[in-house]
Amino acid sequence: MPTPDQIRDVMLFAGLDDPELEVVASRLKEESFAKDDFIFHEGDAGDKFYIVDSGMVSITLAIEGVGTEELLFLERPAFFGEMALIDAAPRSASAVCRKDSRLLSLGKADFEKLIVEDIGIGNKIMIAFIRTFCTRIRKSNEKLRNYYKIHKAFEGSS
Repeated sequence: MPTPDQIRDVMLFAGLDDPELEVVASRLKEESFAKDDFIFHEGDAGDKFYIVDSGMVSITLAIEGVGTEELLFLERPAFFGEMALIDAAPRSASAVCRKDSRLLSLGKADFEKLIVEDIGIGNKIMIAFIRTFCTRIRKSNEKLRNYYKIHKAFEGSS
């Protein structure tokens, strides 16, 4: 069973105290993946999220006419797949191991039970989710802004 020390430095749980970390850790499951194993594919149904405990995971996106693009590489204590806990939409990207990896997972049903049974933990985690989403949206906006700057500059030079 995962321990509180394994999740203490995960940004999603930064606001939790030791007893709360113990509660969350008791809900997590350890999963092992070999290098090049897919954890999930873009379009799959999402039913859990993951924390990288060891190894490395790449998040990839298939772009029609371009191929597969690696969006980011994740190592301990990063987490991914969290949108599956919030909405019922299919996975928006794929996740593949770039090294043998040990991941901690939390299923959607366990997550929902956790945030309902302990409102204090639930509120802290949901605030961390919101902060994570805001940070990721800001980064995406900046990437999009830079893309258009480069695109406009390229158009102007031709």
